[in-house]
Amino acid sequence: MGFSFKNLFKKDKPQENTEHVSLEKSAESDSAKIEGRAKHKKGEVVIADSGNVKEVSRVMLKFDQLLRATQEYMSKTYGLELYSSDKRDTMKQLIKQYMKDNNYYIAGVTLADAADQLYREMAEYSFLTPLLARKDIEKININAWDDIQIIPSKGKPYKLEEHFTSPQHALDVVRRMLHNNKLVFDASRPLVTGFLDKNIRISAVHSLVVGEDVGVAVSIRIVNPCKITKKQFIESEMCTEEIYDFLVISFIHGISQVYAGATGSGKTTFMADIMSNFPDDRRLITIEKSVREFMLKKYNDNGKAINNVVHFVTYESDDPSRCVTMRDLLTKCLTMDPDSICVAEMKNEEAWEAQEAARTGHTVLTTTHASGVKGVYPRLATLCMQLYGDTPMNTLLSFVTEAFPIAVFLKKLDDGRRHIMEVAECVGVNVEESKAITRTLWKYNVKSEKKIDGKIVIDGEFVRVNPISKELHDRMLENGVPEDMLRKYSEEVR
Repeated sequence: MGFSFKNLFKKDKPQENTEHVSLEKSAESDSAKIEGRAKHKKGEVVIADSGNVKEVSRVMLKFDQLLRATQEYMSKTYGLELYSSDKRDTMKQLIKQYMKDNNYYIAGVTLADAADQLYREMAEYSFLTPLLARKDIEKININAWDDIQIIPSKGKPYKLEEHFTSPQHALDVVRRMLHNNKLVFDASRPLVTGFLDKNIRISAVHSLVVGEDVGVAVSIRIVNPCKITKKQFIESEMCTEEIYDFLVISFIHGISQVYAGATGSGKTTFMADIMSNFPDDRRLITIEKSVREFMLKKYNDNGKAINNVVHFVTYESDDPSRCVTMRDLLTKCLTMDPDSICVAEMKNEEAWEAQEAARTGHTVLTTTHASGVKGVYPRLATLCMQLYGDTPMNTLLSFVTEAFPIAVFLKKLDDGRRHIMEVAECVGVNVEESKAITRTLWKYNVKSEKKIDGKIVIDGEFVRVNPISKELHDRMLENGVPEDMLRKYSEEVR
C-alpha cells in the first residue's frame, strides 16, 4: 500500500494508541472467560486476556517518534557498520523485527513500507531516494526545507508535496549525500558541488548563507542517458528531417558546430544523437566535466566494440595536483589521433584549446550557454579571453567564427517542448562593431500561444530562410559531400 511523507511529517503532538490484534485461540471453555487489563507503560507490551482470545496491544507512533527510537536502538545494538549499502536487506529485516518486538506501528502504513521509509531516513536520503532513481526527472531544486520543485524531462515544473521535517533534517540529508563524495558541508565550507554515483550532480548552499529557517538551498541534476531517435526528434518538432540531415552530413564531413541554449534546452541530448551517426571506423573522443552523459560505444552480439569511441571525464580533488581539467583532457586528446572531438560544454578557458583544435583540421562539436545565435560567438571569444586577456576582441572573434562555422540555438518553450530555434552559418566578422556576421539557414517561428484547459499550447513552424554560402558549399564538396546532396542546401529559398 502506497503512502505519502506528507502524512507522516505532520507536526502533530505525539500520539499513542492501542489496537487489539487476535494472536491465538485459547482452549479454555466459555465458563472460564476472564477479562484482564494491563495499564500501558512506555516501552512495555500491553497484554489483555478476554477468555478464549489472547490479545496484545499495539503502540501507534508518529513517524519521527519511531525514527528516533529505531535509530537509537540500531546504533546501540549494531553500530555504524550496518549502514553500508551491501547490508540493506539485513538492516530492513532488523528494523521490522524491532517494530514487531515492540508492537510499534504507524497508522495506515504497512510494516514493510514503514521499514523501507525508516531505512531511507537512516541510511539513504529520505524521500529523495526514490526520486533520484526516476528516469523522468531532470532536476530537483530545493528552495528551502519545505519548498521543493521538480523539473521533469517532459512537461512543466511542479512543486513536490513531500518535504523535509525541519531545516536541520534537510541539512542532515544533504550532508549525508555529499559525504558519499568525501566532501565536507558545514560552516567552514558552505558552498559545495559534489556527485552522487556517476550521474547525479549536487550543488548545495549551507544555512550559513541562506538562513537557519531555510536550512539549505540545493540543485540536483540527474543525468539519465537515453537514446532518442531521429524519428522522435522530428515527431516532437524539435527539428525537421532536413535540419537533422544537414547537421549530420556537415559534422561527418568536417564542419565544426556549436550548440547553444539555456540549461535544459536539450542541446547536449541532441548533440549526442548527431554524434551517434559518426562512422564506426573513425575515432571520436568525447570530453565531459565530472559526469558522463554520452553513451556512444557500440557493441555486437558478442559484446565486442564495433566503433572507435573514447570517453574522457574530468577528475576533481581537494588536492590541486590530482585534478584533471577539461583543458588538460583537450590537450591530451590532441595527441591521441582523434578524427573528431566533442567538448561537452565550454565554460572556461578550454574554449581556447577547442577553437585551436577546430582551426587545425579537427572536427569539434561543443555546447555553450547563450541567449541566441548572435550571442554564441561573443560568448566563445569571452571564454578565450580568460586565458589570453590581452588579445583584441576582433582577433578572438575571427578565431572562433573560423573554428565553428555552424551555430545551433535550442530553447525549451513555455509549453514544455524543446525546439531548435535557429540554425545559422557564421560568414565573417564586422570589425567596426566587433560582431560576428551570421546567416540564418533555418528558423522556428512561433505563430500562436494559447491556454487550453489550463495548459499552454504553442503552435509554430520551421522555415528555411537562406541557403548555405558558396564558401561552405565548396568546403563540404571538398570534404566529400556529393553535389546532388548539397544542392538542396545550396539552392535559393523561394
